[in-house]
Amino acid sequence: MNRQSPFFRLLKYMRRYKLLYACLIFTMIVGTALDLSIAWFLSLITNAAVKGEVETWPILIFLAIGMIFFIALFSYLDTYFKQKASLNVRNDIRLDTLNHVLRLPQSYYDKNHSGELLSRFTSDNQAVGEASGHIIMGLLKNPLLALCAFIYLLNIHWPLALISISIGPLMILVGKLFGEVMRKKSIILQEAMGKATSFLQDVLGASVLYKVFGLEKKISKQYQQYSTKISEIERSQGKIQGSANAVSASIATMSFMIAILVAGFFVAKGNLEVGAMAAFIQLMNYLVQPFSQLPGLWSSMQQALAGAERIFQIIDSPKEYEKLPEQGRASSFGTLTVSNVGFSYTKSENDMALRNIHFCATAGQTIAIVGGSGGGKSTLFKLLLGLYSPTIGTIEIDGRCEESMGLRKYRDYFSLVPQESILFTGTIRDNILDGNFMADETSVINAAKKANAYNFIMTLSEGFDTEIGERGSRLSGGQKQRIAIARAILRDAPILLLDEATAALDNESEKIVQDALAKLMVGKTTLVIAHRLTTIQNADLILVMENGNLVEQGTHNELLLARGRYHSLYYAQLEGEEVTEKILMDT
Repeated sequence: MNRQSPFFRLLKYMRRYKLLYACLIFTMIVGTALDLSIAWFLSLITNAAVKGEVETWPILIFLAIGMIFFIALFSYLDTYFKQKASLNVRNDIRLDTLNHVLRLPQSYYDKNHSGELLSRFTSDNQAVGEASGHIIMGLLKNPLLALCAFIYLLNIHWPLALISISIGPLMILVGKLFGEVMRKKSIILQEAMGKATSFLQDVLGASVLYKVFGLEKKISKQYQQYSTKISEIERSQGKIQGSANAVSASIATMSFMIAILVAGFFVAKGNLEVGAMAAFIQLMNYLVQPFSQLPGLWSSMQQALAGAERIFQIIDSPKEYEKLPEQGRASSFGTLTVSNVGFSYTKSENDMALRNIHFCATAGQTIAIVGGSGGGKSTLFKLLLGLYSPTIGTIEIDGRCEESMGLRKYRDYFSLVPQESILFTGTIRDNILDGNFMADETSVINAAKKANAYNFIMTLSEGFDTEIGERGSRLSGGQKQRIAIARAILRDAPILLLDEATAALDNESEKIVQDALAKLMVGKTTLVIAHRLTTIQNADLILVMENGNLVEQGTHNELLLARGRYHSLYYAQLEGEEVTEKILMDT
């Protein structure tokens, strides 16, 4: 865990752009000088007006034009450089966050909502970007401007300068007092917004469900609670910010009033020129304004650091890989051996999700895993894929475990067709190529044909270049599953895992997908979680799981003869299918 403060970690990103920040410091210094030149110009023109020096007006007009030009130029450059610095730092942090998120273990995703992660890439990242550009340069420029204005004031009238500078320590104290409170509030606000984002992400991805079940009003009330909490925190922040602004404005106004009264008194006594007083008034603005802005800038910086802290929490989380791995493919395979495997999500021996799982699969075999819901089938698949490590026992491929060969190389032996097809926004071609992005067009077409997907793809207006929408929303369930099978075919891994790949399909789609799966399984060692036991009668080995235990294993005929748990499941399912078929015939 990196214990360095978020601010110093943010500075490391900013140091990557030393030249850019050097340009920003240059524009800041020139901008400060140009600001002060207005007070000098005001003094010149006031004295010339009082003394009736009309002949100096052409020179004053020329000076005014020059000052306007340079103020506009450096204002543009300053804004441009700030924006560029902010964008660069935001981009670097965003990329580093994603590169770390891609290497997080599955346990992190199981414990944290994707919406929470999304908020780190959006609102938190935006706040950090503002801090590395406009806010940090404001925190540097305002004290510099105040210091330079104070030095200028000393040259005009040192007693007035001392009165004016008294505002500084008070403003810094206000910023410190209110800034820490704002930071704590900002962390709470970001967390609340993350929860609201998670909720919205769930809702927006389930439009069919809430429309069919009439959940609109319920969802609206739930989101109202999230929104109300956010509003309450923002309202509290507003009160704190308002209090800080009110205190700083009162101090600034009081200091300004005192200084003006004293300056007017000295002019009345003849100890100060009118032009000097005009310059003094302008300089007072440059002294008061920076200090009055400091509490707000400091508060914004605290809010940005709260966002940075949330981002760095992710970056500090333990990861699976040191570097992003390359896509690979295992060419040969002998045996997969699972030896006395036990597993607990909580690492407690009293809370085991799997106990004493043992079997061996050789090249080309088909192994079916059956059992009721909660039996541990999906957990076993997670262990086989290296998403979790066994708490007890070992899983070995050709005598080597995941630790000895490396996680990425271990996973190269596997391909997966899940129950619910996981597709990315993009084209059909993009999703098939995820199986092997080095494959040529011919290989993509052949994979689609083997997956029984080619014909429906070619009926689409854009063919393989058809955009499938979010999670494949423009495709039917069967079409999505065939794309997933084509992806697995292109991967050509020696071990294939099928997680109830046809469970969510209608009968017609199931037949098409089952035919595609049969082609995919040729020459592969296949482990299949089966919901329909009639489809696995020819499996080389059937594992029967119940409550995390392997209660039976054998072939279909052996298990039926044993008249145990598999026998009960098989005939109960047959009876259920017969009843369903009879009901359908009667209707």
